[in-house]
Amino acid sequence: MRVTVPASSANIGPGFDCLAVALDLPFHLDVGESRGAAAKLEEQHPAFTAFRKAGGAGDLFSETSIPPGKGLGFSGAARVAGLAAASLQRSGSIRFPELLSGSGELEGHFDNVAASIYGSITATTGTSVIRLLCPPTLNIVVWVPEGKTSTIKSRTRLPSSVPLETASQALARSTVLAAAIASSDLATIRECCVDDLHQPTRLAAQPDSAAAIQAALDSGAWGAWLSGSGPTVAAFVEKDTTDAVIASLPSSGHSKLLKVAQCGITVS
Repeated sequence: MRVTVPASSANIGPGFDCLAVALDLPFHLDVGESRGAAAKLEEQHPAFTAFRKAGGAGDLFSETSIPPGKGLGFSGAARVAGLAAASLQRSGSIRFPELLSGSGELEGHFDNVAASIYGSITATTGTSVIRLLCPPTLNIVVWVPEGKTSTIKSRTRLPSSVPLETASQALARSTVLAAAIASSDLATIRECCVDDLHQPTRLAAQPDSAAAIQAALDSGAWGAWLSGSGPTVAAFVEKDTTDAVIASLPSSGHSKLLKVAQCGITVS
């Protein structure tokens, strides 16, 4: 069988560890034999370790265009695929609550795996997931620089506490942002797609990513954020501003125009 899982861009605006969008960059996992250009996985691969942990047996092969270490949910998609493949092999079905909890525990957070499992834009607490339909006029531009980021190391640099005012503002923005996405209110998406919890610390070490966020906003994006822990930057764009946004982004990285993956995990 082949299990296919989309990439993700997490931490949309103030939605730290809870709000993410699925992207049409697929991770394909083949069980038993390879299809096409899929390569055999080694034991340390996150899909392989998840598959074995869940009781899966046999060889695994993968094919993907998701770059690892870039903040586009490579490890999350791989772990979702591995756990789902093991569940299908054992029982012939996928239990989605168990898939969410298992992949989130392996990943260390739940936002990106929720988007990869369910597709579109997801808001999650780790146990509950609400799937939001992305406004139909919006696509995603991602700007991907050369460097990589370790999510584990990046998280250790984040402050252990923030002022009450900062926390209150983040709660207000994330609540209104989710409502704005659900109602296709683009102006409010732009107003609320701002973060004060993790981005200031991470962007201080990634000045080109900070410049990319500002350039995207100045060129007409309806929101821009540090994708996951970076260094990739993602932005909501409409068709008539896509070229201007891409042209404005720093030359130290390359850009891709992606669609929101409306479907999450699929099996063939």
